[in-house]
Parts: sequence; C-alpha cells; structure tokens
Amino acid sequence: MPSLEVRGLVKRLGDHLAVDDLSFTVDDGEFFVLLGPSGCGKTTTLRIICGLEQPDAGEVVVGDRVVTSLPSRERNLGMVFQEYGLYPSMDVFGNMAYGLQARGRTPKDEIERRVRAAADRLDLGALLTSPITDLSGGEQQRVALGRAMVKDADAYLFDEPLSNLDPKLRYRLRRDILALHREKKRPSVYVTHDQTEAFAMGDVVAVLANGRVQQIGPPEELVERPANVFVAGFVGSPPMNLLSARLAATDGSYVAHSQNAALPLPPAWTPTLREYGKEQVTLGIRPDAWVRASDGDEAAVVGEVADVEPLIGETVVRLRTADATLAAIFHAGEEGDLTPGDTLRMGVAPEGLRLFDHDSEQALVP
Repeated sequence: MPSLEVRGLVKRLGDHLAVDDLSFTVDDGEFFVLLGPSGCGKTTTLRIICGLEQPDAGEVVVGDRVVTSLPSRERNLGMVFQEYGLYPSMDVFGNMAYGLQARGRTPKDEIERRVRAAADRLDLGALLTSPITDLSGGEQQRVALGRAMVKDADAYLFDEPLSNLDPKLRYRLRRDILALHREKKRPSVYVTHDQTEAFAMGDVVAVLANGRVQQIGPPEELVERPANVFVAGFVGSPPMNLLSARLAATDGSYVAHSQNAALPLPPAWTPTLREYGKEQVTLGIRPDAWVRASDGDEAAVVGEVADVEPLIGETVVRLRTADATLAAIFHAGEEGDLTPGDTLRMGVAPEGLRLFDHDSEQALVP
C-alpha cells in the first residue's frame, strides 16, 4: 500500500478543467515533484491533497485512510507554502509550536523540545522570541519549514516554497527541505515550475500540462526518453530540438529527412518503423547529442552560428539553419573557437535521437 495515493482527481474551476483524471502514488521515503508551467494544475492538486479544495471526482489516500472528505486538520499532513502562512501576532516560537498546541495531544515539554531542535537545525535558535514581522523573507520561510518539521506527519507537502527567495537562500533551503525529508522518511510532494529544483530534489518527477500527467519518472528518464513532444520541448535547458521529418527506408534501414539533413537511424529502430508504417514524424535531437562533423560527413547538419553561450563546464551553441534554430551543448573547450556568423557542421550521436508520432505527438519506442 503506497503511503500517499491520488486516484482519478478531477477539479473544475468554472468552465476550466484544472485537474483532469490525475493519478499517482508516492511511497514512504520518496520525494515526488509535480513540475509544470503556470496553470497546469499542480498547485490545485496539492490543495486537494491537503484539504483546502474538494475534488469534483477522485480520491486522496494517506496510508490506509481515504481522506478526501476529511478537513485539512484531520489529515495529519505537514505543509509549507509559497505564502508563508505565519501569524504576525506571534513570535517565532509561537508560530512553530502552534500546530502542536492546537491539536492538544503533545505535552508542553515535548513541544518545547521539538521546536528548539528544529530551530537549531534551521539557525533560528536566536530568533525564537522575535516577532515574525521583524524577520526577512528567508527567515520567515525557515519558520514555515520549522513548523512542518516539528510535526510527526504522515506526509509532507511543499507548494513552491522557494520561489520568492534569492538564489543563495534557495540553495540553502533546498538542503534544509531534503534534510527534513530524509529525517522523516515519509512521502513528500513538492510543487515547482523550476526544473533545477525539480531535478536537484526529486526522486521521481511528474510533468503536468493542462491538468494531466504527461510523464512520471526519474529526472534522467524525462530528459533522455521523453514520453511526448510536450515533455521533450519543456524539460531540459536547453530542451530537446524538435524538427519535422520524413522517414524513408533505404537498404533495410531508415533515414529521417528534414530540411536540414538526412540522418540515418540506428538499426534498432527498423522493426518499430516497419510496423509503424507512416512517413511523417517529429524528430527529436538532444542538445548534448551533437558532435562536430567533418567536411565529408554527408549526414551533417550545416548552419550559421547564431550564439555562443559559455556556462560553467559547458558551452551552449545555437545554430541557425534553413528551417530552425538548433541548440547544442558541448563540454567546455569542445566547441572550439566559434563565434557568431561562423559556419558549423554537426553530426548526431545515434543514442540522442528520438522520434514522435506527428499526429498524436507520443513517443515511438525502438
């Protein structure tokens, strides 16, 4: 039995279907991330899980309890939100202790012990008597995290808790959240639109769009084997290059023809494409699959360098071709001495190619 399960959630907001038949499971000790653009339904899903919204259909199961109809206070969930939800009339200690005090089941000395232990972990020990209004945004978010930390919850929910903070604080609090997760060993659900956060923190990531799950899997699977065109074009920085292409069989194997080049496909694709039977596909090329090609390479893509972006440990090169601008990632130094306006020939490592059905936009699998 999974520790947290969402079964067929549906939620309408007026005429808008915000959550559309959403299902997933999160096991004990798993850090599960809901990733997607604004308006995809991820925050609405979290609000349904924690009891702030009621679904039009579906169930939320925590442990062996169906909690869909229970009020939030009876679900025993630890929650941290983008809006800190702190009480301005209370000091730091009061805010961190309030949930335990309100339930009335924890002895006073145990509340004191938990709050002080959490405050020490979060460098809040010297601020326990400080008014909330005297704290910075980062300190307030740590108080909100501490309030969740003192609870012995069945699951922990995080709704974009770091989006209002500067990069240094985001990095610090990412570590604090993961430390809380490892300590509690409970299921955690984390909502974000930030891929860096999702990939740095998540054991499993669910990509959402238009209220529906597009793909669920480990971060590396989303990058290397996207389930559809949306995931391919959303995940990664830069994301996968997507081109219209036509398949042609040649001597028992297949070649993908685009306006830019004719790219031979590995033999592993042959059985799948023979059964597939269609010519028109969407060709996906991972940015890290490009390699510098020689003048004699007939399968090379040729274009003009539009931009060279040096990053830490790698360089992103954008190549302007007849029908697209393509992104390539090279390890630092591999790109050579390129400048905008140069002509560049690039080949593709076969393992970096993906194919998608032109109509359904779903991935084909060799």
